[in-house]
Amino acid sequence: MEDINSIIEELEEEFAKSKSGLFGKKTNMERCEELIEELKRSMPEQIQEANYILSQRDKIIQQAKDMADKTLKEAEVRAEQLLSDSELIKKSEEEAEEIVDNAEKKANQLFAVTRENIDKLLKSVEDYLLQNLHVVRSNREELGNGDVLKNVQSKPKK
Repeated sequence: MEDINSIIEELEEEFAKSKSGLFGKKTNMERCEELIEELKRSMPEQIQEANYILSQRDKIIQQAKDMADKTLKEAEVRAEQLLSDSELIKKSEEEAEEIVDNAEKKANQLFAVTRENIDKLLKSVEDYLLQNLHVVRSNREELGNGDVLKNVQSKPKK
């Protein structure tokens, strides 16, 4: 079956032939009647196709809208997840920074206490050595003066 437009064009040509004047061809009425019948048969089919296309168009548009809505909702959910993840990361980074700061403070305190304890220990060693140095000097002096020998000789024998 031909489409409606081509049938209408053929009908127009048939009628145009008859208008070409006195000596023009006569309109082929039989052919015109055939074309009109074909037009009548084609019209319902063309109209059905047009209605089908329109109904599908609305369905396709609705599907596209539904898909767009679904995509938008998914994007919103994903954006919320990313925002939540971002906030979680930020919170974790802040906590990590706080832990590092506390560790540095404790390390500095420990270093100060350790340095102080080492200084006390060294002072104690220094005092002990100074005390023993006096004993050593005193012993050397006694030895140099011969007092040690005098003390040993002057002690009574048992």
